Amino acid sequence: MSSYFKLKALHQSLLLTSFFVLVGCGPKTGMDDAEQPVFQIDQLQLPTGNWALTSSAIQLSFCRDRTNEALMAEQDELNRWRLVGEQSAFPQNRREGLQQLVELYQAHDVLLYQLSGNFGAQWYRIAYRPNQPEPNVIEAFAKIGRDSRICFSSLDDGE
Repeated sequence: MSSYFKLKALHQSLLLTSFFVLVGCGPKTGMDDAEQPVFQIDQLQLPTGNWALTSSAIQLSFCRDRTNEALMAEQDELNRWRLVGEQSAFPQNRREGLQQLVELYQAHDVLLYQLSGNFGAQWYRIAYRPNQPEPNVIEAFAKIGRDSRICFSSLDDGE
């Protein structure tokens, strides 16, 4: 009789373990706190009531061509994709480029909103909440320009 209970306990243990393995192997559905604002503003037409943009623009060229290619988009393309307002409207490889913007956001606390981009470089404005002070673009430019992922940067002061 005791071997019956041992077998039943082993069976229940295996079922429970299998359940936890299957649940743990499921796809990642959510974004972490650093990814969310980068992906959120990428799908919006800014400025809005919730987001403002600096008047100055920053031009960046990533050292990896693959990143520059993933972020390649003319202004009218970005506008069309953003009008749809869903990630599925954007090219699949764009996520890889946005991941680099997430890393810059994590490292420098600068939220970049892409205006346009080609194979060599992209143009950005800094996004911020209207109830917050406007970010210091020169300071942000200096921090990002020194980042090892960036091979070229320039500042357009918007004047």
